[in-house]
Amino acid sequence: MRKTKKELQRYVDELCKLAQQLFPGARVRVKPPYETEDADIIVELPSDWRGGTARQRDILTRRKLDILMETGYDILVFIEKPNRRRGGSDGTKKAKAKAAR
Repeated sequence: MRKTKKELQRYVDELCKLAQQLFPGARVRVKPPYETEDADIIVELPSDWRGGTARQRDILTRRKLDILMETGYDILVFIEKPNRRRGGSDGTKKAKAKAAR
């Protein structure tokens, strides 16, 4: 079922573009996968984000699952909310994140 890295990149780019459309002003980045995933996408919402994320997260999750069923690529999407930030023990800000699984 697996194809090529080029095809994986196409799906990662598609999900990143969709995330940017769903969350205007968000910073979207890709990081190396943690364990068994093929890619991890982080969506950092802007500090002035005041809306909910449930509808947008559902849209991303549906597309992510379609890609998984069609190709076998497991792409994880984390959404970091700015209003959920808390101080870390080292004085830095850390964000709680929800994953679209």
